[in-house]
Amino acid sequence: MMKRFLILMTAAGAAQASAPSATEILQQVDQYRMPVNSFEASVRIETGNGQEPGTYVIRGANYNQVLVEATSVDQRGQKFLTTDSGLFFYAPRTRRAIRLTPLQTLLGKANIGDLSRIRFSHDYDAAVQESEADGCPAKSCVALELRSRSEAATYAKITLLAARQDGRYVPLKAMLYVASGKLLKIATFEAAKGGLPPTTRYADPQQPSEETRVVFEKVRAAEFPANMFNPRTLEQ
Repeated sequence: MMKRFLILMTAAGAAQASAPSATEILQQVDQYRMPVNSFEASVRIETGNGQEPGTYVIRGANYNQVLVEATSVDQRGQKFLTTDSGLFFYAPRTRRAIRLTPLQTLLGKANIGDLSRIRFSHDYDAAVQESEADGCPAKSCVALELRSRSEAATYAKITLLAARQDGRYVPLKAMLYVASGKLLKIATFEAAKGGLPPTTRYADPQQPSEETRVVFEKVRAAEFPANMFNPRTLEQ
């Protein structure tokens, strides 16, 4: 009897040791959402309400430096730069870049932070949520609670649902909260295809039928000069 108990305990300990930590799960989710560190991507945002889609070019480096440039007719020339020191916005008719918050609406339900702060692990501390989460039915599904540790973070708290697929964790859904504790919106992640990051659907919990889709159309590895991510460069 004692031998059987020791075998069970050893097996349980081995399983626990092999289970990834919350931080490791989050890193796998980030790798799935953006597989390259330094990149250039073309993105389309669709609101589904008859409004023309917005198109953008995103250039990012070192997880925390991202330049978003609008290319659609109604926003062309607008630039958003995010670094650890803040978010800067420049429009052709302004004399200099101004500071904004990542919660600034870009189009529909999409905020600028949804494009410029793609990797969660740079801005949030992760812990496995002990209580059962709605929408996480499978045994391979885990709910993470993410708490912001950076002023540059878009949201104060995120409940992230991830599932194990093909040996790694991929994102399913994220509940996005602001500092007041209000659930601002829900992000649903579609399966990634063709080497592109997953399409993300954003919806207001009070109006779930009104969705905004953020679609990556192209992405490639790229290197950029350091001055590209300087706020003064926006004005040139």
